[in-house]
Amino acid sequence: MRDTDISGRRTAGAFVSAHLLDYGRIAFDAVDHFEQLDSPVEVIACLATVLRRFGYTSFLITDVPEVPSGRQPNFLLNGWPADWTELYIRENFYKDDPIAAWGRRTVHPFEWSEVEAHIDPERCPRSMDVLRAGREFRRNAGFVVPIYHPDGPMSAVTMCGEHPDLDPDAKRAIHFISLYAHSKAASLMKQREPDPNYTLTEGEREVLSWTAAGKSAWEISVILDIAEATVVWRLKQASTKLNAVNKLQAVVNAIRTKQISV
Repeated sequence: MRDTDISGRRTAGAFVSAHLLDYGRIAFDAVDHFEQLDSPVEVIACLATVLRRFGYTSFLITDVPEVPSGRQPNFLLNGWPADWTELYIRENFYKDDPIAAWGRRTVHPFEWSEVEAHIDPERCPRSMDVLRAGREFRRNAGFVVPIYHPDGPMSAVTMCGEHPDLDPDAKRAIHFISLYAHSKAASLMKQREPDPNYTLTEGEREVLSWTAAGKSAWEISVILDIAEATVVWRLKQASTKLNAVNKLQAVVNAIRTKQISV
């Protein structure tokens, strides 16, 4: 039995062990596990473990706002490699990301390869740049589960790996798991008080400290010699970790948990 078809895509022969799995059992076991979790960090660890069984090595739970709104995506749970996340924000890839654009237009789960087939490289050259940059981080194949909110922006659970299991039954199981993981994470983020054990990164502490000193995002970007978009993203990530609705509350909660001082 060969491992690839004429297009080079992995076939069932490459996933013999995966096809022996009971996808339904994996999905319901994951839900049972999610029910026992008490923090977003635990949800990240649990989802990462489950997705690895399907060949996915990283994932992201995020909203996908319309580009004209000027908003950057808010990463609810970030399981991407830190260096890819930093590059994505620094280069403002979101506005030209064809995967995100497709996710804003559909409620149906889709493979990344479905999107690439519809890109016009002459009309959207930077879209191809985003995909090429991703491949340098071994982001070769992926799957997205869009999540529709009638009263707010779309959300999505997106994941990738070098050779993920794209069997239809596997994708149905992942769809179910992703919806539940998103619901659990969103619930915990709303309920959670600032946790002194949920540590901010050094970059997040820096931007919060300068925010506390009254500096704007642009001024902080000049002081730290980073892109303004990176400052905004770090503030959003810190706010999420600190269960804050705005940057002022994030500063207050960071001071309360002794993660910054003024």
